[in-house]
Amino acid sequence: MGSTLLELAGIAVAAFGIGLSGAVMPGPVTSVTLANVGRNGVMAGPLVTFGHGIVEGLLVLALALGAGAFLALDPVTGAIAIVGAGVLTWMAWGMIAEARRGELDPSQAGNGSRLPRPILGGALASLANPYWYLWWATVGFSSVAVVQAWGGLGIATFFVGHIMADFVWLTALAAALTKGRRLMTPKVYRGLIGGLGLFLLVFSGLFLIFGISKFL
Repeated sequence: MGSTLLELAGIAVAAFGIGLSGAVMPGPVTSVTLANVGRNGVMAGPLVTFGHGIVEGLLVLALALGAGAFLALDPVTGAIAIVGAGVLTWMAWGMIAEARRGELDPSQAGNGSRLPRPILGGALASLANPYWYLWWATVGFSSVAVVQAWGGLGIATFFVGHIMADFVWLTALAAALTKGRRLMTPKVYRGLIGGLGLFLLVFSGLFLIFGISKFL
């Protein structure tokens, strides 16, 4: 029993480290988290993580059932990337339009706002990212295959360790930005939201190019 607990602890630590290496890379999920700080403060991190974790948990379950090879197929990845580009464009345009309206106030964000809600935004930002699927179809799938030796408990432990990396990083980012909110005037906040919208728009363009390349 003791050795099994140590092995599971090792799985959790390894999953946390692997997950953190991906979490710290800027991307759509990071943008959604920062965009929601004005509305939710520090809780933007946990809420976005929750939305991200829902779809990630379902994906881990699919991988455990053998979906990794399917997700790695070029037509599948290409289609996901193209649809994802559309979703990110919609999210980006909402953020840019919100910033251009000139009515954003970090203390009142969310009242009639077009900004993506944190849980939904976390889920959509994950589903729209083809590199998220590719990571899970390769590194993630290999990891799940290894921990399956410990059965469902091993897979659950791996998932918890992995999602905790997202939770820690996104909450730390939200906390850092919340601490500086006293310096965030409405003008600065509008600039932040507009900048994050442009950031997502760049990602949508990259995803579209990536998706089209898979069909050439």
